[in-house]
Amino acid sequence: MVKLLLPEDTGLDHWDLRWNARGKVEDHRAPAKAGARRVRLTGTVTDGEIRVHRGGVAIVSAMLSREYLDDVRAAHREGRMPIVDDPARTSR
Repeated sequence: MVKLLLPEDTGLDHWDLRWNARGKVEDHRAPAKAGARRVRLTGTVTDGEIRVHRGGVAIVSAMLSREYLDDVRAAHREGRMPIVDDPARTSR
């Protein structure tokens, strides 16, 4: 299983994926009108699933990861803001 964390206005193109066995793309909150940004998935999936989380759900998913905990600890030591939950945030 692969979990993609995307902004709310980013579109997803997955038409170039090849499926060798069962699998699916779960994108329940796909934007009706995609902005200028698009993510394009290519390659081969063998018996797998791709889940797309957007907006607040993506932020919560990021905050429940080990990477976020490591980033928060490093940010505290370095006197900056964590960036895993919001990569667009500028650190001061």
